[in-house]
Amino acid sequence: MAYRPSKKRRHHVEGMDLNIIPLLNVFVIIIPFLLLTAVFARTAIIDILLPGESGAAASTSPAEEGRFLTVKVTGKGFRLGGIGRGRFIPKKNGRLDFEALTDRLVKLKDRYPQVEEVAILFDPDVSYDLVIKVMDSAREAYTVKDGKRIRRILFPVVSLGENR
Repeated sequence: MAYRPSKKRRHHVEGMDLNIIPLLNVFVIIIPFLLLTAVFARTAIIDILLPGESGAAASTSPAEEGRFLTVKVTGKGFRLGGIGRGRFIPKKNGRLDFEALTDRLVKLKDRYPQVEEVAILFDPDVSYDLVIKVMDSAREAYTVKDGKRIRRILFPVVSLGENR
């Protein structure tokens, strides 16, 4: 038969300390590993001016039309307005002719070096890739001179609008 413990005798159970050193070691190893393996994305930002509710970029007055260039993307090709004065660049082999557009924009930049604005007008159902290609053609051009590829800034201030 077991004896009942007496009330005078007290059992003190000492608390065990929690050993967190292995946990700290894991954190010391994981944090540098995560920092070294993290992919830091390089993002590029393209500054554009979007028209307000009144559609200011799409409808310009004749006085303002001489200050900047407009490029309308249609089903038949590109139509230049403003300083482009109604030039039309038709499709070539059923595709939009970006080389001819870039050549025309380079000539316009040579003629009007102070102009930096371009308003690009699209149909509402145009693809995103086409918008980017036209913006790239309007913003910069590359030429080869003495075997080196040279980047030339054309019209860096881009406004987008709806073709009406």
